[in-house]
Amino acid sequence: MNSTVNKQVYPERDQLTAIYSHPYTQTFLTFVTVGLICAYGAYWIPKKRPAGPFGLPIIGNTLQVPNLCTWQWFEKMALKYGPVAWFRIMGENVLLLSDPNDAEELLAKRANNYSARKFSIYATHYRSNNRRLLLLSDGLEFRRQRAMFKLMFRPEALHAYQWRQDQQIKKLLFDMITKPEEYAVNLTRFTSGLIMGIVYGTPVEGREEDLNAIIKSNKSFNLDGLPGMHWVDTFPWMEKLPDALAPWRQTAIQKHMEEADLFTRLALEVKERTKDINNEECFLSKAWEAQEKSGLDDLSIAYLGGSAFEAGTFVSACVLHCFMLACVNWPNFVERAQKELDDVLGDSPPSWTDRANLPYMSAVVKEALRWVPVTPLAFPHMATKDDSFKGYEIPAGTLIFPSVWNMHRDPDNFSNPRVFEPERYYQATPEGKLDPEFSFVDGHWSFGFGRRECPGNYVAGQILWGAIANLLWAFKISKAKDDKGIDVDVDPDTVPWRAGVNVEPEVFPISIVARSAKHADHIQMAWARRD
Repeated sequence: MNSTVNKQVYPERDQLTAIYSHPYTQTFLTFVTVGLICAYGAYWIPKKRPAGPFGLPIIGNTLQVPNLCTWQWFEKMALKYGPVAWFRIMGENVLLLSDPNDAEELLAKRANNYSARKFSIYATHYRSNNRRLLLLSDGLEFRRQRAMFKLMFRPEALHAYQWRQDQQIKKLLFDMITKPEEYAVNLTRFTSGLIMGIVYGTPVEGREEDLNAIIKSNKSFNLDGLPGMHWVDTFPWMEKLPDALAPWRQTAIQKHMEEADLFTRLALEVKERTKDINNEECFLSKAWEAQEKSGLDDLSIAYLGGSAFEAGTFVSACVLHCFMLACVNWPNFVERAQKELDDVLGDSPPSWTDRANLPYMSAVVKEALRWVPVTPLAFPHMATKDDSFKGYEIPAGTLIFPSVWNMHRDPDNFSNPRVFEPERYYQATPEGKLDPEFSFVDGHWSFGFGRRECPGNYVAGQILWGAIANLLWAFKISKAKDDKGIDVDVDPDTVPWRAGVNVEPEVFPISIVARSAKHADHIQMAWARRD
């Protein structure tokens, strides 16, 4: 009975059975199966590749790797497989480096082969129109933009921006004393106001709409820029789909148009002001003056300013936010830093010119850069040619992820790596002065490697030193208390993170009060007399 019903309702089954039972079909399927096995073996049978987690055919380890907080998963992988680990993600070879010596060897010493970026259809092409420095591969546009960055932010040029930092520090301290509960907003407001002046030569007051638009754009890119965040980069054939089947394309184009219009308008305002002989110099005014020599077109200069604003504002704010988390958990270093400030400066607030007399303060800033590297996975480099390393084969196209997080949390590199301990960077002369050889750039890897090292690292050190030194001079920063007067613990290992290309902790309970009435009066008066 059932057999009759099946033949009447599903006659195609008999047809399929006849096809599959045909000897030619069986031969064909055998060849296909063998071919797939060979192809699988070509990718997956070990060739001289580092150890790594076993993956599935075709998709590899894709389902194992989280899009957000990836650095935490990579930390577990390094502990399991060692400092050089291998993955495959949707057909892409991925090499994870957790030893700084390995990263220096490949990304710095062999920079000719490891300075490229993987082209992102979404983020590089549609989202940034091939203009965003972070995403550019090692070609002419990259070299032109990077050369301009290095020229504008070289160490000897930093004194020109100092007065802007002094003004913004006054604003930061005033905001902290009047609105301490908005400490995270205050930190971003400080860095954005300072970078707005450095890049565009204009105060942030009255430009709140532009500022908010840039912040919105950066928050969006902080996720869009993550490798593997959009399916079109995993399945490039999706780019051929019509718009009706590819809504992501219009979203990316719309985001690009909005930020390009914003960056271009701000850049052209600077260009117009350069006609005035009394115009104050800024990053983009110099870029416009050097345009013919640099070979950058108008849109590239506009994105140069936007990239400088994004990097300077949000990376610095993330470091400062993590520093506040350290203050809550390790009060001993706060007390030592404040004692140094009081002994050297008395009641006066610190300025950049005092740095040589405050060696411990410089150590605090450097430890802030190490303790939580806010770009925990330096943006991936890509091998342009086949190479070998430590007996392993590295095929062309392999993505190289240097895990700065793993390097900074490795006890072989730093004792007690999870502890905020400025003493590890303390460098002083016998007279108690800052060692002339001290640098914010070396001794950690937060600024990246090789040709991809952050070109604004020196100005970042200056910005962070000014903010941290003045915050410690002005405020007692400690744990908040609950309704019963009990300290509210904020564990750095369990605090939730805002994840993306850059990371920072979610807002947490904290107490920020002036160290004394004298400090409070000074903050109020300095802001009132700021002009």
